[in-house]
Amino acid sequence: MWGWVKHCFSNYAAFGGRAGRPEYWWFYLFTLLCSVVLYIVTTGAPGSRVMLRGLFWLATIVPSLAVTSRRLHDTDHTFWWALAPLLVVAPVAGLSLAYPGGLAARGSHLAGGLGFLMLLAVLGLAVWVLILLCRAGDAGANRFGEAAPTTPGVTG
Repeated sequence: MWGWVKHCFSNYAAFGGRAGRPEYWWFYLFTLLCSVVLYIVTTGAPGSRVMLRGLFWLATIVPSLAVTSRRLHDTDHTFWWALAPLLVVAPVAGLSLAYPGGLAARGSHLAGGLGFLMLLAVLGLAVWVLILLCRAGDAGANRFGEAAPTTPGVTG
């Protein structure tokens, strides 16, 4: 595990290339466990909670996005797939800003149906991205480079 975590931090902002399943999932597990520990440690201490969690987020957001990009590249998909659920949510956020009371509060029956369709779209895209992250990568080289490394610290 630690080898893959070190590998991800040493490739801090490397969005190119490919990452295998072990690299991605060990780093994901590391960030999840650290987040849980930080939550437990900082419960009841409001000032340190925000600072410690914020610092951890700042330290891990770029390598998390980079390893996600490389993992999607391993299945011959672009990083845009990871952002697709957010792109569906963006119009909803724009409408919320345009109508602070909400469309439903204005008497629009269409708003509930559109909201439900947006929710289905986001969930569907999220499941699709999860499938891409879980599936085996391409065996040989693809348009994003050589096969993903099988050992931490060794490039494909």
